[in-house]
Amino acid sequence: MRGSISLTAIRGADPIEFLVRMGADRDVLERGVPYKDIAAQWSPQEYKDWQCMFGTSGEWTFLLEDFLCATWYLDWIEEVGDAMPRRGEELVCVTLNRHQAPAKLLYSPGDGEVWSMGIGEESLLDYPGRDDPTGKVAALDEALGRAGVVWHGEDLLPRVFGTVGEHLGLRLPRPEIEAGLLPAAGLPDPTQ
Repeated sequence: MRGSISLTAIRGADPIEFLVRMGADRDVLERGVPYKDIAAQWSPQEYKDWQCMFGTSGEWTFLLEDFLCATWYLDWIEEVGDAMPRRGEELVCVTLNRHQAPAKLLYSPGDGEVWSMGIGEESLLDYPGRDDPTGKVAALDEALGRAGVVWHGEDLLPRVFGTVGEHLGLRLPRPEIEAGLLPAAGLPDPTQ
């Protein structure tokens, strides 16, 4: 997978269980077919609306998609309960939203609440009346502000990815991603 991607990452959830909560088939996940090989190794019934690749980085499970937006973002909009982060699960989603600008960053600090911002338009804390009892939302927002991601620029999304990765300790294996070597998952469209 190369080029523009959306990222969803979760800490505190089993990788297979989280993908199943998003609608992936457990048996397909457990086979661990590399993303680059799905055309040759998946049956037509194993395909879903969108295919993604997934992996782990320390305590994090990450999903990468090169479609219009992150499937988890649509799950959030459609209020798909099983896909929502639970207490103790920290989640971050950087979705390109090629179908409806702007790109968005969503973050759940582990308390079950989800915060969102339009990348280049606002900050995570632009919602009066919301409390941040963990302090994690303010810390991520401050890191994003230091990186200048509240301003427009050609390198805006790379700065967001870099800042999120650095701040949360999320490292993606770029060579394996570009070669399609990570396992694949099929996810249903939650808007259907």
